[in-house]
Order: sequence, then C-alpha cells, then structure tokens
Amino acid sequence: MKKRNDNIRRNFVIALLSTAVAGSVLLCGCNQTGTNSSNNNSTSATQTTKSDNSENNSDSSETTKTEASVVEFSQEDTDTSYNNSDSTSITLNGTTATASGDGVEINGSTITITAAGTYVVSGKLTDGNIVINAGKDDTVKLVLNNAEISSSQTSAIYASQCEKTIILLQDGTENSLSDGSSYVSESSSDDSSDTKSPNAALYVQDDLTILGNGSLTVTGNARNGITSKDTLRISGGNITVKAVNNGITGKDNLAVEGGTITVDAGGDGLRSTYSDTDDSEKGHISINNATITVTSGNDGIQAEKNLTINGGTITITSGGGAGETKQTGFGIGQNNSSDTDSESMKGIKAGENLVINGGTITIDSADDSLHCNGDMSINGGTISIKAGDDAVHSDNTLTIKDGVITALQAYEGLEGNIISISGGTLDITSSDDGINCAGGNDQSGFGGMDGNMHFGRMSDTTDTETVTTLSTNTAAEAGSTETPSLTISGGTLYINAEGDSLDSNGDMTISGGTIVLNGTTSGGNGIIDHNGGCTVSGGTIIGAGTSDMLEMPDSSSTQSTAVILFDKAQSAGTLVYISDSSGNIIAAISPEKSFSCVVISSPSLKSGESYTVYTGGSSTGDSTHGYYSSAVVSNGTQYCSFTLSDTVTYVNSSGNTSYSGGMSGGMGGMGGMRGNRNQPMM
Repeated sequence: MKKRNDNIRRNFVIALLSTAVAGSVLLCGCNQTGTNSSNNNSTSATQTTKSDNSENNSDSSETTKTEASVVEFSQEDTDTSYNNSDSTSITLNGTTATASGDGVEINGSTITITAAGTYVVSGKLTDGNIVINAGKDDTVKLVLNNAEISSSQTSAIYASQCEKTIILLQDGTENSLSDGSSYVSESSSDDSSDTKSPNAALYVQDDLTILGNGSLTVTGNARNGITSKDTLRISGGNITVKAVNNGITGKDNLAVEGGTITVDAGGDGLRSTYSDTDDSEKGHISINNATITVTSGNDGIQAEKNLTINGGTITITSGGGAGETKQTGFGIGQNNSSDTDSESMKGIKAGENLVINGGTITIDSADDSLHCNGDMSINGGTISIKAGDDAVHSDNTLTIKDGVITALQAYEGLEGNIISISGGTLDITSSDDGINCAGGNDQSGFGGMDGNMHFGRMSDTTDTETVTTLSTNTAAEAGSTETPSLTISGGTLYINAEGDSLDSNGDMTISGGTIVLNGTTSGGNGIIDHNGGCTVSGGTIIGAGTSDMLEMPDSSSTQSTAVILFDKAQSAGTLVYISDSSGNIIAAISPEKSFSCVVISSPSLKSGESYTVYTGGSSTGDSTHGYYSSAVVSNGTQYCSFTLSDTVTYVNSSGNTSYSGGMSGGMGGMGGMRGNRNQPMM
C-alpha cells in the first residue's frame, strides 16, 4: 500500500490531509591455522549489476554487467610466519619499554617505530602508545605477542606514516588496545578530514592488514575502534571491537577474507566511507569468508559505494533491532524501536550497488535490513531478516536469481523500482505489501512526506563523522526515472502480507515459478495489484485473501486464471481444492488467514474444460504455508462446478459469474470501494 499510485486512495489521503491542515494538525513527526602460503588471493570489491526488464532474466549474460575493481591480498597480507632473527623485540613494562634492535625510539611511554621491519611486541603498557612514523614507502609489521596497550590521551597504536601497517596476531595470544575517553589533541569529528590526528584506538593513516590466529580486543572509548584511512584488509584473527562510535573503518576499501570479527558500536559497525565519485576504485566493502557479528546503533555494515558478500556467516543487530513494526493506516509505517528519524539504522547498506553471492546472513534491524541506493543483486546465500521497515530495498533495480530469503518481520518485504525474480526461495511476512515496485528512493517511516505522497525520512544521514550521506553521490537520490515493473520467471515465493501481496505501480509479468500468496484480511488491498499491464504465461500462482480490489491478469495472458469468490468469509485453515473432470487435483491450499477469495493460475488449467471446487475435508502430503505441492484429498464438500471460458474466469457457488468489485464475505472495513481503478469511492 505504501508508495502506490492508486488514484482513489491518493484522493482520500489528500482529502484527509487537507482536513487535518485546516484543523492545524501537525504530523511530526573462518580462522587461519599455520602459515597461509597463498600468494595472490584477491577479493572482488566492486560489482555493478544492471538488470533489464526482460520476461525471463535467467540468462545472466543479458542481464548482468560486471565491472571488477580488485583489492588484492598479497603474500604479506596472508602469511602468518615471520623470522625471529630478523625482528626487533619490544618489551612493554608499565609506563615504558625496552627494545632489542634498531628502528625504535623510546621516550617515556611513547614508543616510536621509524623504519620498515618486523617488530615483536609483548608485555603491558599502562598509559602510552606505539607510534609508527617510518618512510612513506615502508611496510611495518607489528607482531602482537600477548601485548596490552592502553592510552588515556590518544590512540594505543597510531601509524602516522608508512605505506602499510601489518598487525600479526601471534598464535594463541590475547592482545588488547584501548584509548581514553578524550584525546589531548582532539581531531576533527569528520572522518573525511585529511588531518592526521587520530580518532580511533587503532588508527592507521595508510593501509592496514590484520591477520593471524591470535585474539585482539580493541576498545574505542573516545570515538572509534579500528580505522584505516586507506585500505583495510582482514584475513584472520579473533577480533573484538567495542566503540563509542564506529567499529571498523576502511575508508578507501574494507576487504575481509577470514577471521572471527565481533563489533559492538554506538555508530556503524563496519564501513567504507570514500565518497569521491571520480575514483571508482574506492569506497567499497567485500566479504569473502569470515564470521562477523555486529551490534550497532546505526548501520551494521555500510559501503559508500559497492558492497559484495561472497560467503561467511554474518549476524547483525542494528538500531536496537526491528522491535514491533506496525501499520498505522494509509501506508504509514512505524517502527516502535526508534524515535530518531534522521539516523540510518539499516542492517547492510550500499550507496551504489549491493551484491550477495553467498553466505549465511541474519539481520535484525530498526530500518531496512538490506538497502541499496542503486542496484541490488542476490545470487545466493541464506538470508534471515527481521526489519523495522523494508526487508529488502533497492532504489533502482532488485534482481534475485538464487538463494533463500526469509523475512520473518517487515513493513514491506521486497521494494524496488524494477524487481526481477528468476530463482531462489523467498518466504516473506509483511505488515504492508509483500512485494512493491514503487519507484523513487526510500522515504518510509515518519519524518515528512515526499512529492509522491509517501511519508518518511527526508534524509538518510548517519553520525557526524560520515563524509557525506550515501544518497549525495548517486543518481538514486531522486529515485529511478524508469517505469516500475515486476518480473517473475522462476523461484518459489511464499508471501504473507497485510497489504498487497504483489504490487507493481507499473507492469507485472509472470512466466514461471511457484507463487503462494496469503493475502490481507482487510479492505483497501488486494492479492495482486498493478497499475500497468499484467501478463501471465507460466508458473503456478495460488493466493487467498479478500475479494476487495481484485486485479487480475490481462486478456493478453496465455495462461488461464480462475478466481473463486465465496458467499461468506472462510476461516483460516479451511481446505480449498480444485479438480479437473478426471478427478485430478489441480491445486490445493489451506490459507493461513481468513479469506473470501482464492485465485489460481496454473498450466494445468485449460480453456473450455470443466472443473470442480471443493472446500473442507482433509489433505495429506507436503505443504508449506498452506500450499500443497502434491496432495491427496478426501471428504471435501463440493462448492461449485464451472467451465474455464476466459483468460480470467470468475466463479461463485452457482458456477461461472462476473465480477464487479467489492467483498462477497463482508471482510474488511473498506470492502466494495471499487471494481476498477476509475470507479469513484462510495
């Protein structure tokens, strides 16, 4: 119901708002073992996906364009071995330290590394830090061997200059870094600043690599946990970060190949913030394999540009979680877990493109769980979602080719301008639309109303450290200019929606797949809703809900549809099945909610043939959400017989009938409001 172009409801909302304004009512609003000898392990950090609106998009050569920008993992980024004889030993001792070799200057509790090399750090520094100030082309490797460093005035480790800092966590060791609650030389709170003043417990001005088989605990008491102002690579280690603000930042890029990462952050969990659109090589996150757990006040994982997940296990709770999502009427959604509309509390967010190829992902988010300001492609993985707003949202194109997506809770399930589904298994529960092709960018929730009569957040900012909001560097800010459309050519879809089950503000094309729709029990919504044409040429569609606002496929459809209208509301769980003249079961369903209408479209329905509808009785066989893919039925009561005569055939207890709109069973508060989009509201 949100973001639809339904003229009747829009007029009703306009009238309602006009009355409210007149009354002066304001709406406020995985770990490494031993030596890894991989010499050229690389992670794809950029993948741009663009899908056309073809009827069947299973041919990826026609629908996906990939432009790879690679973050390379060299041998030094993955090799956990080092030569003790060539290393300098640094022993921490309370408020000072000693060193066994060259390249180290010690001034009280400040240890400065001035040259390239390997430095093995052990012991405890109670109030001091390690500063790396080497040559700009130098690589400095710090081997943390049961090292504990805390500083009350600045970063525990601060690499002000060197080409790359490598932190190797020695096998079996436990290491910790922490800073104070404020810095003596406080840097700008803006992470976009070119200042070299640190603002994280582990702060590196250039590239940073973390690897090994030991543990590292980082506590950012002032602001952030781990920050690299260039590229941050993680290929191993058991890393725990707790930060007042952001957890782990790789400004240019963040690439994860392995390890176990746990983040508890008041701001974002993991992020990459490079925003300059002239440099397409930066601003990306890629995750190939790791166990990542994030609890964040704002976004769980966010990339200013592209975000790619190829594998791993990722668990995210953002903004306190989904809480209780309510539909408050006329498409206005509310998440009770947050009263702050200006902050972004999404699970996984990308500014340009989001690609998921694999992995196990679990998200509990106050806002959208998967969000992209451009195009999103889901090609695999197992994804479980609880969302305060949309489960999956893409401002432009959303393409689903494979994977298992379960939305246990959401305001809307899938939302995008152009949605194309060719595979995978989707199980969606939503308090509004199950799938919504709406057009425009995401403005759901309270916080204002846009030009399309959508209530929602008028900005999508994070905290004051963010360089720019994600929307400022993408064309998606103004929403896609392409006509909305929904294309389903394959896959299995189970949708339990309190709004429209399938809603397209443009065309709808169904050519394959199995689609099971447990629709709304209230008026003002339909099992299928489309503003443009709707053609069905294949697949199995079976849906139940109200007979209010029924919109069926066009006469140009090559596959027939039968619409069964009941004289009174049927109780949830009532078995309905249809058989042909030979007694073969065409379809059987026990809807999960009360219903007054069942819609069936199947290749087995043939024009000119006779069919019989039964209710009640029992059925054996496998069922999912009330749908029996193969059923043996008995003891049903004949409801009606009919002959399939048109592309869409309406039947009631007397057999073939016509449909003029409205509710047969009296369910819902707005039943009978119209029989077509041009009929005025009664």
